[in-house]
Amino acid sequence: MEQRWRYDAIDPVTLRVLGGAFNAIAREMAQALYRMSNSSIIRESEDLGCGLYDALGNEFCESESSPMHIGSLPAYIRGFMRKLSGKIYEGDVIIHNHPYHGASHSPDMGVIAPIFHHGELVGFAAATAHLIDSGAAAPGLNVDLIDVFAEGTLYDSIKLYERGERNEAVWSILRDSVRTPDSNAADIEAMIAAVRTGAERFLKLVAKHGLPTVMGAAHYWMDYSERRLRAEIAKIPDGDYHADSWLDDDGRNWGKPLKVNVTVKKRADSILIDLTGSADEVETGYNVPFEGSLQVACFYIVRTLFLDEAMTEEFIPQNSGMFRPVSVHAPKGSIFNPNFPRACFSRMAQIQRVLDCVIRALAPVLPERVTAGNSAHVMSASYSGYSPERQQYWVCVEVNEGSYGARRTKDGLDAVDNLMANTRNVPCEEIEMRFPLRVERYELRPEPPGAGERRGGIGAVREVRFLAEGFFSCNGDRTLEAPMGIFGGGNGLPAQVVKNPGSADEQVLPSKSTGRRLKAGDIIRIVGPNAGGYGEPRARDPQRVAADVADGLVSVQHARDVYGVALDPHSGALDHAATARLRSR
Repeated sequence: MEQRWRYDAIDPVTLRVLGGAFNAIAREMAQALYRMSNSSIIRESEDLGCGLYDALGNEFCESESSPMHIGSLPAYIRGFMRKLSGKIYEGDVIIHNHPYHGASHSPDMGVIAPIFHHGELVGFAAATAHLIDSGAAAPGLNVDLIDVFAEGTLYDSIKLYERGERNEAVWSILRDSVRTPDSNAADIEAMIAAVRTGAERFLKLVAKHGLPTVMGAAHYWMDYSERRLRAEIAKIPDGDYHADSWLDDDGRNWGKPLKVNVTVKKRADSILIDLTGSADEVETGYNVPFEGSLQVACFYIVRTLFLDEAMTEEFIPQNSGMFRPVSVHAPKGSIFNPNFPRACFSRMAQIQRVLDCVIRALAPVLPERVTAGNSAHVMSASYSGYSPERQQYWVCVEVNEGSYGARRTKDGLDAVDNLMANTRNVPCEEIEMRFPLRVERYELRPEPPGAGERRGGIGAVREVRFLAEGFFSCNGDRTLEAPMGIFGGGNGLPAQVVKNPGSADEQVLPSKSTGRRLKAGDIIRIVGPNAGGYGEPRARDPQRVAADVADGLVSVQHARDVYGVALDPHSGALDHAATARLRSR
């Protein structure tokens, strides 16, 4: 704790009141941002994050949105402070998106407002959100890029406002360097409104309670969260726990899988996540910013596994205290710690796979808390084209759902974004109302999930038809390796991307595309992975199997062959005697 901000004399009631107030401020900031935004990826999918930070970038609180966005904001602040320390003034608004100086990746624009009290810089209100176009080589999402400069315009510690004065030159660059100027400008204005709201609410707390009390409470909750997480980590045996996996490819060199090698080293009340042995950096945008993406993901998964707030009735806030017991190592020059100027636009699937490996690695010592293999990827897709009437591109960026692996006491969740992402789908009505696209199919995947005493989750199938010529990009993965079952559970099914399914020119596409040209009438089908099962399938309650058959999730034959459950093929009624015979074999 910074010596100046002590909390010894603050009473417990005030500490709890201020802890709740911090969280309320972060949530209000996020509400302002997504309700004011223009693009569907922010307004509908809530691909954003908001929070309050001290002058060193320590996080006090965060909104209930994407952990990637919020957890990276301390790195954003450290990134721009290397240039602006001592040059920040009241009324400034700073933008920053440089992936080698703290940003999670270049499309995630950070907007940060300093908070001054009696002329002293005491903290920051900050937000990030995914802008639908960054001026990169292709509209929307990009993978096949030669370096970080091909990702679009990089904003490194730039003042959008200085001492309250709007910098029109910077605004001009923001608009003129992208294909979607109106949408980007509106989204940035929404972020500005969010951070100004956060700063205003924080200063109202200070006016009521005094700066020493407010800052002391913030440091109390950081120390408290750290103590609680360390106490949980200390409960498992010291040791090195390992798992590995394989990514499809780098988006250009097809058929060359990339290894993800994860060793979780637990010592006393700390954890090191070591990625030594993972693939070397690649020549596309399929690298991962170390500080803004990889570290944040590792912080997230340790908190989620050891101190899930759903497992306790106590108030244990998410803040920088949660980061302190966790360290991360990835060799310089690896895919998870690339050398400048390697591109790192499309980094999400890789870190999702790291998280899935961490879960599998710790399964032997956390069997009650882990899941079986998750979809562990985000099949982010962008559909785009040019509008002559508006003299701008239209770009629709959407996150296609995956599924969660089964748990010890519950089946996996179906058709939901998972692990690090936490974003929502774009509703069909939104897509069809705003873009020359039509959603022709949207349903649960018809193939069965990973079998087990608890079954895995089921992915979604979505088919989108282009009504005008345009472009398709995606930066997914998981088309080669299926999510794995654990403790005897069955594996799930990998993802798939198909162009014009069921037609004469049907084509199975790779999991990554950059600016693929499509004609009016072309269809893209995206199939999310089915997740892995937990425990032996024949230990599953036969009534649950019967319910899955009734719901159309598995067939009568699958129930018999895999689960050892006999059902009447016409009525679906459970045959107890036949089931007992099947399971006794």
